[in-house]
Amino acid sequence: MDRGDAVLHIENVCRVFDAFTVPNSLNPVHPLGLVSAFLKSLRIEWKGITKRSSFNNGTSFAGDFVENSAAIAVTVRTPDTKPPFTPTSQNGFQFVADPASTVSHFAQIGHERNGALFS
Repeated sequence: MDRGDAVLHIENVCRVFDAFTVPNSLNPVHPLGLVSAFLKSLRIEWKGITKRSSFNNGTSFAGDFVENSAAIAVTVRTPDTKPPFTPTSQNGFQFVADPASTVSHFAQIGHERNGALFS
């Protein structure tokens, strides 16, 4: 944290839902289009320090934060589907983000204290 560096790396640990369209994702009762995608890998590397900040509301939350940039590598795959999960059969889809070109120039990491951990 002193240098603004951190890494999150996970593999094969969760499933995410692909709703196919923005309207589907905004409608929790929409019956079509929810397909469980497999998060094969996710790696986020935060580096550097652009700005430091602290916050304390005096009663229940405090934290020290570093603004920096982050490179993101992610690979996600959706399975092939058939009705009734999708209106028609769909081939699976794989998305791969290259960390060399997938960079957020605003990112933030930090240490926070809240609730029972506040004191």
